[in-house]
Amino acid sequence: MKKLLLSLFVLISVHAFSQTSGASGSIEMCDDDNDGLALFDLTVADPIVLNGQNPNDYTVNYYEDLQDAVDGINPLQGSYINTIAYHQTIYSRVDNLSNDEHVVTQLELYVTNQLNINQAPSLVYCDMGDGTAEFDLTVNSPIILENINSSISELYFYLSQADADTGTNPIVSSSLFTNTANPQTIYVGVGNFQSGCYATTSFSIQVLVCDEDEDGDLVDNEGEDVDGELGEEDRSFDNISEGDGNLANDDTDGDGIPNYLDDDDDGDGILTADEDYNNNGDPTDDDTNNNGIPDYLDTEVALFTNTFLQANFSIYPNPTSGVINFRLDNNLDIDSVKIYAINGKIVKTFSEKELKNNNQINVSELLSGVYFLQLQSKKSEVTRKLIIR
Repeated sequence: MKKLLLSLFVLISVHAFSQTSGASGSIEMCDDDNDGLALFDLTVADPIVLNGQNPNDYTVNYYEDLQDAVDGINPLQGSYINTIAYHQTIYSRVDNLSNDEHVVTQLELYVTNQLNINQAPSLVYCDMGDGTAEFDLTVNSPIILENINSSISELYFYLSQADADTGTNPIVSSSLFTNTANPQTIYVGVGNFQSGCYATTSFSIQVLVCDEDEDGDLVDNEGEDVDGELGEEDRSFDNISEGDGNLANDDTDGDGIPNYLDDDDDGDGILTADEDYNNNGDPTDDDTNNNGIPDYLDTEVALFTNTFLQANFSIYPNPTSGVINFRLDNNLDIDSVKIYAINGKIVKTFSEKELKNNNQINVSELLSGVYFLQLQSKKSEVTRKLIIR
């Protein structure tokens, strides 16, 4: 791939007097500071303006003013900085050295801002121990090209910054790339083949052992590849069992720490290891509210201990239009009940005194919708979805 510095476009209009002719055209340059001004080498337009005529038989000069071009006075130097930002029309004059014939045409100068490419995220794959993996580097292409027109741009991956800067020695099999170091930096070059703008970026790739536990939360590295994002409205979890192989893009609680480095994956204040409520050493198979989402990824379930489960706890009816009853064996006392709206705002609180007589609350004053009911005792806490009709 050759790094382009400028582009030339030939327009259809051609002016001719006798044997002397000239074509209109344009030069497009990339702006290095996005101020709309650039240094143009006007002589690169000579072949376009001459329209196939022998350059030894003609002279070509450029002018800011049309009348100057007609009169042949005040020609511009070959290196010229446009005075009108982003788009300026100047004029070319072709003189026949063998007679007095000449022709004047337009030359359009265009300035394009630098490419606004995104920083690509890291790729973290796992393997069984040899420190290598096959990476699909192209998964980062749409992210890098998000803010530019990909139809007129080209992207390549490189092993060094020097290669990226010069556009040489691109990685051939970028969709099946085996790392040569761990971790390793991959460099990216993006070029716009119309404007000649070119920019580089980089991202890291890393290989972890699949059956190791990077964050010590009882979920191995491979198990942290859950993908999807926990929804706030419907409490759904997309593609929870369909990982894409990349551990770096799994951040269930959106705290900026990928799950494989986060010992509280759902951000509910309870360590993932402490959400192993069946005590089998594996938090991934605990789903106390039977909603299809493991408890360690579900903020709806927040149990500091399993006291409520041991007490054979239940609430009914649910859905309800008025009264909610609590059933608790083993003489477990509820200290308080809080009801949260779907946006996390507390809409109702019941004290221990209000609950002491009958373990019952009245929610008839609340509007229909989905809420979250949080019960607290001295030793534990539990949250349940509540539907009010």
